[in-house]
Amino acid sequence: MRKHILSCLFLLGTVLLFAQENNHEKRSFTLEECLQYAESNNFSIQSSSINISTSELSYKQAKMNIAPSVSASATQGFNFGNYEKSVGWNGNYGISAGMTLFNGLSNANKIKQNKLNVEQSQLSLESSKNNIRVAVIQAFLAIMMNEELLGYQQQVLTASREQMEQGRQQLDVGQILESDYKMLQAQYTSDLYNIENTKNNIQANYLTLKNLLSMNPSTEISITLPDSATLFKSLELPSLQELIERSTNYLPELKMSENDITSAEYDVKIQKANYYPTLTANASISTGYNGSNLTAPNTAWGTQLWHGLGENIGLSLNIPIYQRGTVRNNVKMAEYRVEQLELEQKETEYSVNQELQQSYLDVMSSQNDFIAAEAKTDAYLANYKTYNLRFKYGSVTAVDLIQQQTNYLNQLYNYMQAKYSYVLKRKILDVYMGIPVTL
Repeated sequence: MRKHILSCLFLLGTVLLFAQENNHEKRSFTLEECLQYAESNNFSIQSSSINISTSELSYKQAKMNIAPSVSASATQGFNFGNYEKSVGWNGNYGISAGMTLFNGLSNANKIKQNKLNVEQSQLSLESSKNNIRVAVIQAFLAIMMNEELLGYQQQVLTASREQMEQGRQQLDVGQILESDYKMLQAQYTSDLYNIENTKNNIQANYLTLKNLLSMNPSTEISITLPDSATLFKSLELPSLQELIERSTNYLPELKMSENDITSAEYDVKIQKANYYPTLTANASISTGYNGSNLTAPNTAWGTQLWHGLGENIGLSLNIPIYQRGTVRNNVKMAEYRVEQLELEQKETEYSVNQELQQSYLDVMSSQNDFIAAEAKTDAYLANYKTYNLRFKYGSVTAVDLIQQQTNYLNQLYNYMQAKYSYVLKRKILDVYMGIPVTL
């Protein structure tokens, strides 16, 4: 019986483990899928989305502020007359409404200003998305670079293992010194740890990417590497004029700068509204009763409420005469704010234009560095292969071979840096232009 129970528990554990493994199936992402996932799940982007909801609520409230306000009141009391020893209840009830008919168009300008704030929140969200897009692209390319570097390092490790084995054979027959063999062993160990370091870098890059995607760090993901031919086809460089025109029409920061000025101009109008009279309409209806009179003829509760019913309607005009210069100074401060924002807008336009031109030059320089590094890497690889072949025939020493291998690895790393720096800078231009980023 105990054996049957243990067998069932083992079987149940196996099923649960299998189900758990299926639930934690590794998911693979292309760059486009990473960007889409980040836009839906990144915490910073979600926070910006909440800001849109908040500004929309403020806009809705600004529109509702022009509607009449209605309120009701009720009081209930107990009275006691000491002289006549009378006891009774009394109550008063009323409904009142009020509506601003004119206040210098302050409410109308506040509605326009709050509508503009909704657009500002949407632009701020797009700006946040752009920042996350650049960070996701950078993390994705860092994984790609280290994955590619890892492949080259594994090839070098295979060659180092063969060199070490051949060195052992040469040492046995006295063709090389033991010190040369130990250098070959040390180089093999160094290449082995280079691979481990690159694997650690890949894991660190994945952690960065998962953080940008707002994923649990324990979630297993991988990236889908793009086709090399497709990758470089997507790196065609637009003209500088196209870059500036498309970026100027798209970049949220420029539109936000313009909207800041418009919003400040509404502030001026809102402050100027305080110069004008405020006209409001009021209406009310009220009634009440006195419980101590309920015993008198024709003074029943319902009768008192009916005879006590009163209506009131009227207009109220509030004319500002002297406000100690508060309104004038507030208007002046609002106008200074407009002037300041206009200067900031010009500064923003110049800064963005300069950044675009500098980014364009950086892409061209990175492209040149990549082409030069690629040619140089091919030369170093050919030289390293030649020395490796000569070492097999004993025409060069282990020191010479290791030096050439080190030169090749250093150049290989420089090539990787140049290649993916070029890709990153080129893709950032797509972000600036509002073009969907693809690899």
